[in-house]
Amino acid sequence: GSSVNRYIIEGMAHVGMGEPFILTNPGEAGKSARKFSNYIGSPVLTNIKMNYPGFNAYDIVPQNVPDVLAERPIIVIGKYKGKASGNIELNGLTGKENYNKSINLSLSKPSEKNAALKYLWARQRIRLLDDYNNIRNNQELVNEITQMGLKYNLLTNYTSFVAVDSEIRNTGGNVTLVKQPLPLPQ
Repeated sequence: GSSVNRYIIEGMAHVGMGEPFILTNPGEAGKSARKFSNYIGSPVLTNIKMNYPGFNAYDIVPQNVPDVLAERPIIVIGKYKGKASGNIELNGLTGKENYNKSINLSLSKPSEKNAALKYLWARQRIRLLDDYNNIRNNQELVNEITQMGLKYNLLTNYTSFVAVDSEIRNTGGNVTLVKQPLPLPQ
């Protein structure tokens, strides 16, 4: 319908490490059903475990890697200390056998083109901390979220951006009220 509770649907998808599918009119049902069927129709890897031998990785998000479907890759974001050396090991189960993959980090070189990764990590970390804080309000989490928002210049529940315009547009002092239409549910 036209008044979908996106907050709860997107929240359930986030907690379940899935993908939200939202329909606002019945005409979208067939297309969305096909998209959903394609999304879940080809499971690739399950029971995924990641290890980082010889690599000082920390603050890895997500902590538990969701199952891999043909339509969804593995995305893990984290930080590391020291030199990029050692391995990232990925283990899981396919439909027929165990799957093991090791990525040698000494073959990769840090690049300035990846500067946005720290912001992606910070967004995911803030989202995780917000989830914990929504369950039980904790001032330490509020402080950590606030500090991360300030450090990475990200909008959080406890930080905001303020725009200041120094140009005076209303020189006469007369105010004009304008009613803005809001989309309401049918």
